[in-house]
Amino acid sequence: MFDRAVVNTAIRYGVTGGIVGFLYILVLALLRLENPYGTTSEYSSTLLFVPAFIFMSIKYYKKFHNLELGFGKAFKVGFLTVFFLAFTTAMLMCIYSVFAGDQMIREYIILSQKQMETTRQELVKIMGEANYQNAYQRLNQVNAYVLAQITFVNRMVAGFFISIVLAVFFRK
Repeated sequence: MFDRAVVNTAIRYGVTGGIVGFLYILVLALLRLENPYGTTSEYSSTLLFVPAFIFMSIKYYKKFHNLELGFGKAFKVGFLTVFFLAFTTAMLMCIYSVFAGDQMIREYIILSQKQMETTRQELVKIMGEANYQNAYQRLNQVNAYVLAQITFVNRMVAGFFISIVLAVFFRK
């Protein structure tokens, strides 16, 4: 049923991980090292912080709540941690984008369109001309909410698989 220790651990590490991931992206953006919506900052923050905070949450839960931790409980802790981490990061990115990131969203759209133009031949082979034109036009409709959804989904997908691996690692 409802295990309060699991939820409290997941909230503690998930929200902290979401804030740390957002601050990492924000620092990259403020130092003008990377666009916060670009794939480099998105994937680097996901691959750095998602595994670290899942690991810490499952380790904490095992140490203080359940020494005989099984796969199911470890996966539950990890997956809930990822959910709170992804939700926190997505919400903070959305709030930042709505209030301060409009210029960066436009830069992201321009860079994405340039990437699509440079790889046009390969994309047309894969997608077809009609789908390529549709995808190119849909880039103009990208907004803060769409980018927040992308952030959420990227972290959830990566976190799902990382939770499985770490649940196997921490099981009894």
